[in-house]
Amino acid sequence: MRISAWIAFFVVCNVLGVAAFRAAMTLPFEEALLPGVLTVPLVGLTAFGVTRVVTAWQRRDE
Repeated sequence: MRISAWIAFFVVCNVLGVAAFRAAMTLPFEEALLPGVLTVPLVGLTAFGVTRVVTAWQRRDE
């Protein structure tokens, strides 16, 4: 159960990060400022999520 929650967290952060990054790249500069700023914490949350998934996966194998 715990690993599935972390996988869901990772997927949601990844999807939101990709959407924000795409908006930051395709919108004009004035409209892309907020998605560009939001991309950084979403990438951080995605990295945190993947480390938690790997940790939970390793504990599951033990």
